[in-house]
Amino acid sequence: MTNRTIRPTRPVRRTGSWKGLVFFFLLGSLLFFLLRESPKTVLPPASPFVAELYENGKVTEEQEFDSFDAAKSFVGDGRGAVKRTDDNRYIYLTGSGIGIVRANDTLNIYADRALKKRQTYVAPGSRLTVLSYADQVSRVEIAGLTGYVATNRLTLYPVEQSSNRSYYEKKGDRLLHYIVADRGLGGLITAGEAPETLGQRTTQYIESKTLTQDLRKPTTLSAKQLDAFIRKNAPDSPLIGTGKTFKQVERDHNINAAYLLAHAIHESNYGRSEIARDKFNLFGVNATDIAPGQNATSYTSFEDSIRKTGKFIARDYLKKNGKYYRGPFLGNKARGMNVFYASDPYWSEKIAGILLKMNAV
Repeated sequence: MTNRTIRPTRPVRRTGSWKGLVFFFLLGSLLFFLLRESPKTVLPPASPFVAELYENGKVTEEQEFDSFDAAKSFVGDGRGAVKRTDDNRYIYLTGSGIGIVRANDTLNIYADRALKKRQTYVAPGSRLTVLSYADQVSRVEIAGLTGYVATNRLTLYPVEQSSNRSYYEKKGDRLLHYIVADRGLGGLITAGEAPETLGQRTTQYIESKTLTQDLRKPTTLSAKQLDAFIRKNAPDSPLIGTGKTFKQVERDHNINAAYLLAHAIHESNYGRSEIARDKFNLFGVNATDIAPGQNATSYTSFEDSIRKTGKFIARDYLKKNGKYYRGPFLGNKARGMNVFYASDPYWSEKIAGILLKMNAV
């Protein structure tokens, strides 16, 4: 039997696992990023107000301020404006500017700073010239009228920041008006017969000769000529054949038949508008800015609309003792029918353009 010596083995040296090392490294890195102090932003947040200074129609200086009073003080008595940073709305002006009537309601224009004596009203989206700004009440001008409005009803812009502006220009005997406005009020229209003295393009208000035509005087156009005009410009118009009704109303109420037809064409698109189709309403009677289709007056026929509305206009707008009389002509926002008939400041010009096309001036 062979004797065998059994020697004890060396103890095994245990070392850390590489996976464990990686784990602790990642854990330490995560804790470092979570617990370290957040770095400061590269750019500080914008100040709540920006003041702008202008000269010769251009911005010459801009500066941010933490308070409105400081921004206003920076502008001082010079030409400038202050706007909010969060929405870029101008909230202070010196000198003239542009004011856009805010949505959802018409804007009343008053003769006094106390806003007690209403002169007229204009539609949402209309653009007024701000002659002088104040926090509560500003002095404005639009369509031949100067008056006062509540400042908070306007979205303000300095003239220097309004590159696209309305203007008039003469083309032959026609006065063209390029209207800049919102909510479908803008566009290029023929505003009637141009004054002979008008020269080059101007942003100043110009009153066309057609706007002062006396609407109590009869037109020389016959019923057949009125129908021919409708047929030529809108062969599918349901108004073809109503010429005799317009002429009868002219004789009964001393109201110009050509004007009355032009009014109906403008308001109803030759009798093809939704209100005309649904309610036979050709003249936009009671078609308010807020709910035109819902509030518009209903008639039994187009002839019924022509007769009743012709009588109403002749009585309330063209007679001196009429409820809305401001002169027996189309006029503008200072005088004539446009003062109270329509909120569109240039409603009268659009009808005047149709009359000129009709050769009824």
